[in-house]
Amino acid sequence: MKKKSWYEIYLSEINEKGTMLNYVNDKIITKKNLINLIKKYSPNRKIIESGCGTGILSTYLASLDYDVIAIDIDKEILGLSKKISKEYGAKNKPKFKQDSILELNFKEKEFDVSFSNGVLEHFSDNDIILTIKKQLCIAETVIVGIPTKYFNDDEAMYGDERFKSIKFWRDIIKKAGGTIVEEKSCHFLRKYQILFDFKKYFRPFPYRIFVIK
Repeated sequence: MKKKSWYEIYLSEINEKGTMLNYVNDKIITKKNLINLIKKYSPNRKIIESGCGTGILSTYLASLDYDVIAIDIDKEILGLSKKISKEYGAKNKPKFKQDSILELNFKEKEFDVSFSNGVLEHFSDNDIILTIKKQLCIAETVIVGIPTKYFNDDEAMYGDERFKSIKFWRDIIKKAGGTIVEEKSCHFLRKYQILFDFKKYFRPFPYRIFVIK
């Protein structure tokens, strides 16, 4: 069976929610912890999303008058993210750019925050270290959301995700020369749904957010 592209994966998720706006609003609600941290560390309101996927968080932050650049290497995904941003309807929109998180050709400390969510687990150790270093160069603060061992291997969206321990991520951030100044766990389920998540009660929350200087 042919492996699904990211475009096909996201379209399937959007269809499950009924409409594009339903999908966007659901993601904004479940990513509040990440959004609040980005706001906290963005005094000048200049942000880059390094690996934007659907660009929902960039679209939402731009709607709040943040100056946002959203990059992704996948041209088809960027097309979808632009469509989502247009559908959201806010006057201020992100600037979308096709680029690799392993390149990031921007000025030193051009941004308050470089952030990503559900991105780094798709890369090798060496590439994770490389992109964290590059993000620390272009931004005062790097904020990353990483899936944890809450997930089973067969729950991977794309298939190449590595669900590592929180200790693994702390160690690799240190190897990249970063210092973790804040950590937060978050869930993608609503509170009432977590109550019925019996099989995973004793696992870490699905996502760990690291704030890196």
